Amino acid sequence: MTVVSTTDERALVRALLAEHDVAGAEFFGRFVNDSRYFDNSAFDSRAATPVLVDVLPRLTDPAVIETVALHLKNPAARPKAFGALHTAFLEWGTASRGRVGWQLGEALVNAAPLREAPLLIDIVTDLRYGVNRQQVVLGLPRFRRALDTERALRELIHDPEVALQAMYALRRVVGPQLTVDALEGVRRAHPDTVLERQARHEIRKINRALRRQDVVDADQDAVREPETASA
Repeated sequence: MTVVSTTDERALVRALLAEHDVAGAEFFGRFVNDSRYFDNSAFDSRAATPVLVDVLPRLTDPAVIETVALHLKNPAARPKAFGALHTAFLEWGTASRGRVGWQLGEALVNAAPLREAPLLIDIVTDLRYGVNRQQVVLGLPRFRRALDTERALRELIHDPEVALQAMYALRRVVGPQLTVDALEGVRRAHPDTVLERQARHEIRKINRALRRQDVVDADQDAVREPETASA
């Protein structure tokens, strides 16, 4: 792991943003969750993207790297930020303290173009990255057509650190019924464990959703039958 710098890297990034005339450079790192009570940040993440991509490899302060990752979740970061985010994740993705690895993972999968699916699969199947893989796993349905996406998700539903995310993602990739079948396999393979309880809970959720859909479909069929008869 890189030694943390004693330089005020947050001030450094703000200075670079101001130098490139990025609006709201002084608000770098300010995030507003509820605009009902706080003014929206004036920081222009889209305009800042090239600067943040350029500076990211030079940063060593995990808190500042995390802030950069948060700002690079904007749509303008795809795909131009992918290379820098990938390099940063490989370096910081094993960090067990703080959320720098987790935030880098989310920014990485958001910025990834479809052709980079193999690199994402390599990350989610590498146990060294632990829970920092969670957001990458959640983002895999966008890469459902990639060769190894389904295979990886079927393996990851057995991995306690990312199982819940993999269960959700697998449902979006293969559909509810095939997911239920896979989760029944998790229940059988991991009796009396957290994994077994998670799988049972997800199976119940999916089955409830399927029953609700059956009711909706039946109601629609009932409406169509008189229309067909009158025609």
